[in-house]
Amino acid sequence: MTRIQAYDNPQLPTLLMSLHPQPTADILAGRKIIEYRRRFFQHPFQAFVYTTGPAGGLQLFLTFDSPITRPTPDLIQIGARLQGDPATNLTTYLADQGVALPIKAVATFPQLSRAQLRQIDPKFTAPRAYFFLNKPNQHDLLTHLLQQPCLSYHEIDWQPKYAAIQDLLAK
Repeated sequence: MTRIQAYDNPQLPTLLMSLHPQPTADILAGRKIIEYRRRFFQHPFQAFVYTTGPAGGLQLFLTFDSPITRPTPDLIQIGARLQGDPATNLTTYLADQGVALPIKAVATFPQLSRAQLRQIDPKFTAPRAYFFLNKPNQHDLLTHLLQQPCLSYHEIDWQPKYAAIQDLLAK
């Protein structure tokens, strides 16, 4: 059985971040390949994703490419071209400038509930933005997450996607 650890890149920082249920569902369905944030970590990274809400928990491990920081009008065009995002949602959320986080790979594992996560780390709380899991105080949680069985894995080919937005990236 393949474990999430098989897709871990120890050279990348490992974050824990939160998403609402709809973006998580869109990532799982392959409709969402970009995550937007007002500001975020500025280097390639990998992240375990905690889905918020009553039925929430951890079930995703994502690899991200370098963030794209641009004025909101450029990010709106990038989102429209690559995943059909409506402009109104991004304009309200991002204000003047934001960050597009290109999702390069998606791995899934059986969902771990908040109660299960608190058995590993009694102080576990879902992050508002993100926190680093590859810190000494998070060692037990990260080790547990990396041992989870991988249910599915797929990579997203960004080469044609970057070509489709090259005019916006060259600004």
